[in-house]
Amino acid sequence: MLVAGCTPKIGDKCVLSTDCSTSGDRLCDTTQPGGYCTQFNCVPDKCPNAAACVIFESAVPGCTYSDRGIPRTGRQFCVAQCHSTSDCRTGYVCADPRTPPWNALILDDDQTQLTCLVDPLASYDVDASTGSNVCQAQGPDVAPIEAGAPPVLDAGVIKVDAGSDAGIDGGSSDAGADAGPSDGGADAAD
Repeated sequence: MLVAGCTPKIGDKCVLSTDCSTSGDRLCDTTQPGGYCTQFNCVPDKCPNAAACVIFESAVPGCTYSDRGIPRTGRQFCVAQCHSTSDCRTGYVCADPRTPPWNALILDDDQTQLTCLVDPLASYDVDASTGSNVCQAQGPDVAPIEAGAPPVLDAGVIKVDAGSDAGIDGGSSDAGADAGPSDGGADAAD
């Protein structure tokens, strides 16, 4: 019974998917601050641990949502339910995912659910020692490049041996002998 109390839930922080589940039924969304245990491609009314199935980016800007199919921009996730922000982790707020800036859709039958979502007003510092630096705009120090006159290029003369590629001897007159006046006249008579 003690082990069941330690099982990670939807919305818990994580670094790897095994932090969320060793059986693979929950994954770690590392794009969320501190990681977010979830189920990708959730099915309506089937999320575990008091979570809601929500589709984010459900419509292409300028287009309305169609319940006939999920658009290629839409992403479905199980998101932790809440009653107040105190139910959520630091950096997350309890809000209706259908409101701006999220503009998501709840796919469950209960359309009044509040969920723990990334706080749009929070600032997140990425500690280089604990996280991936993939999206950070930091790099090595590089000396500035001085803008001077562009270099002068010598175009020179380019020589091409067109005859060798076409099977024609580069300067011989054999090609002209094959197409002599007698051949030209015979073809024209046909």
